[in-house]
Amino acid sequence: MIFDGAGRLYGTTYMGGSQDEGTVFELTRKADGKWTYLVLYSFLGGVDGANPFAGLVLDASGDIYGTTYYGGGADQGTVFEFTH
Repeated sequence: MIFDGAGRLYGTTYMGGSQDEGTVFELTRKADGKWTYLVLYSFLGGVDGANPFAGLVLDASGDIYGTTYYGGGADQGTVFEFTH
């Protein structure tokens, strides 16, 4: 998981989401100290990938990069970029 400059925490789940192929999520700390959970993306299991795996990288623009274990053209995983 990684933090951005605003203190938001980003991570992935290996399973879950709309197709049970994994998600990219964001946790934001509220003023009372509790966290708000938001699913940013649910992997579909096809060319977009399935089952996010390994760490994430955040660039200076706030784009998130990661990899999936399955999916892609040959079902051998993908590299993804998430922008928001």
